Amino acid sequence: MSELRPEGGPTLPVISDELRDQVAFRAKRELRKRLRGVRAAMPASAIADRSAAITERVLSLEAWKRANTVALFASMPDEVQCKALVDAARAAGKRVALPAVIDEEPGLVFRAPWDGGEDRPLVTSMYGIDEPSEDAPRVPFESVELVVVPALALDDRGHRIGYGKGYYDRVLPLCSQARWVGVAFDFQLIAEVPTRVGDVAVHSVVTDKRAYDSAL
Repeated sequence: MSELRPEGGPTLPVISDELRDQVAFRAKRELRKRLRGVRAAMPASAIADRSAAITERVLSLEAWKRANTVALFASMPDEVQCKALVDAARAAGKRVALPAVIDEEPGLVFRAPWDGGEDRPLVTSMYGIDEPSEDAPRVPFESVELVVVPALALDDRGHRIGYGKGYYDRVLPLCSQARWVGVAFDFQLIAEVPTRVGDVAVHSVVTDKRAYDSAL
């Protein structure tokens, strides 16, 4: 850490980019732990009610109405439930893609488990999350028109705290034709998410209380 001395003032420390990144990493880790604990304490009825409100707000987005191909996710029990969005998209004739972890860059792909009239069962990933099986066709990133992104925390700028693997930070820039929509329960909004090099902000944020475009 170097020092900066304003003219006539006290010496101030100058924080390096590397140190700033380390501080953000630790802060995100602590926030992730705290928010997972709060979310895990929610009763199933509250999760269902809040998820229903989020579903209605997402369905009202112009980006949703225009999209022919949407990327959603198979929800864990304590996060925003996306099944109603999957059902609504399929009923509207949209192509539905879900994320699947792979062993090569960028670490995540989108697959369409219901393409061609087939109903391919989801499988459990190494992280205990349901995802499409390998026989489900891949969906090119550039063909996705809306991505619904899970989050543990979001702020007004659209920055998010995910689950620590950085998958969406690598994948979202590849979805260059898509609107990126972060979803979370309203209590997961925080004043400012600590950011690191490579973090990617979503275009819009939807909670059970509000929906807004991020202040990028």
